[in-house]
Amino acid sequence: MKRLKFHRAIVAIAMMLIGWLPSLAHDFEINGVFYNVISTTEVEVTYKGDNSYWDKYIGDVVIPSSVDYNGTTYSVTSIGDEAFYWCDSLTSVVIGNSVKSIGNKAFYWCDSLTGIEIPNSVTSIGDEAFEDCESLTSVVIGNSVTSIGSRAFSGCESLTSVEIPNSVTSIGNKAFRECDSLTSVEIPNSVTSIGDSAFSGCSGLTSVEIPNSVTSIGEGAFFDCSRLTSIVVDGGNTIYDSRNGCNAIIETTSNTLIAGCKNTIIPNSV
Repeated sequence: MKRLKFHRAIVAIAMMLIGWLPSLAHDFEINGVFYNVISTTEVEVTYKGDNSYWDKYIGDVVIPSSVDYNGTTYSVTSIGDEAFYWCDSLTSVVIGNSVKSIGNKAFYWCDSLTGIEIPNSVTSIGDEAFEDCESLTSVVIGNSVTSIGSRAFSGCESLTSVEIPNSVTSIGNKAFRECDSLTSVEIPNSVTSIGDSAFSGCSGLTSVEIPNSVTSIGEGAFFDCSRLTSIVVDGGNTIYDSRNGCNAIIETTSNTLIAGCKNTIIPNSV
């Protein structure tokens, strides 16, 4: 079931009632971007403002590779947890090629963000990093990312394309859940695990190919993909198969149907 649009308002009210207003003091600010020092040579991007949850980044933001402060040059190596949380007027972000990680909920609920290019320097995308970015249409993931966190792009209902590079080995639980506009996804042969409900509710998804590298597919990974008409498992996969052109994912050893679609023909061996 599609989540109700007003749930974020309810969450906001609840946070105020319980006094959840994060203390987000920063060490310094340069060109409208706020930073915390995390080592003698490194900083991370943090939330705008000190204690004001409502003081948000807006418009276009450029995150540089390095910044100078008080006579020291710092490399910008991470985007911190919740750094751009609920910045609903943030329209674009350019991420410098020194950034190695994108934190949990880093761009959560950034409604006006339409596209993102994650540079090759980034190795990990945190849990819920881009969840509910409802205007996000395209994502390019750099070729050093090894893991896509749980719910990383969940609820990105306008997302039509995503490029998953060969460096990715795991796709987290609910990573692309309810990405309604996503019509196809290419899972590279570096991926070994697809999490629970990873693509559940992707009602626009029409085809899926499972490469020979995948050894684990979570429960409900393709649940409620109502337009899914083609499911193919690479013939070299030793854990799963699509025997006899059945248009489904079958766990080979146990002869168990893992995922099917409206065109699936269940073999007698299952």
